[in-house]
Amino acid sequence: MKRIYCISGLGADHRLFGKLSIPGYELIPLPWLPFDKTDDMVSFAAKMATCIDDKGAIIIGLSFGGMLATEIALKHPDFKVFLVSSAKTASEIKIHGGAVSKWLIQSMIVPPGYLNIPFFTTLYYLGAKTKEERKLLSQVTRDADGRFMKWALKAIATWQNESIPANIIHIHGTADKTIPSAGVHPDYRIEGGSHIMIYNRAEEVGKIISDCLEKVN
Repeated sequence: MKRIYCISGLGADHRLFGKLSIPGYELIPLPWLPFDKTDDMVSFAAKMATCIDDKGAIIIGLSFGGMLATEIALKHPDFKVFLVSSAKTASEIKIHGGAVSKWLIQSMIVPPGYLNIPFFTTLYYLGAKTKEERKLLSQVTRDADGRFMKWALKAIATWQNESIPANIIHIHGTADKTIPSAGVHPDYRIEGGSHIMIYNRAEEVGKIISDCLEKVN
């Protein structure tokens, strides 16, 4: 069975990929590697790429993971990369000021442990509506490494990429409050999709990815 490597979002882990299914493919969540304080988006993406063995690999990058996947795609044009609820360039994050913009400012002044608190406003911006979704995101937030989250927010704030690799397909929800849809230029939009649509709209996200993979195989 072919493999698809999954890179999670900021403070998240493999659980947000739990409902995603791509027929004929095995989803391989990549663990977060140790980071150095001097790492930026480019250097950390290079570290994450060392976990990928396949020539012509397929990657799904969620949110922050999509930004890392963009940097990987720039260095590996033979890879096929899908971004979900993410951004391809620094401009797509900062121009329209969604929750990420607020978190970038906040992260500079709060201790790492503060980022592990699942505030109601955080769950709202991520798009959690049901009791199940709020419970999952609360658990994921509490289990995350606050130091990693603080470093990652700094990496996002200092990210400068404006190049869009040709080997990227970007899927975004129109109701994303974390990275607002108005500021990005995706290949596919899911009407009403929130920032966690890879979980609560997994069937639609999966179908887009499956259809795209069928076209190139």
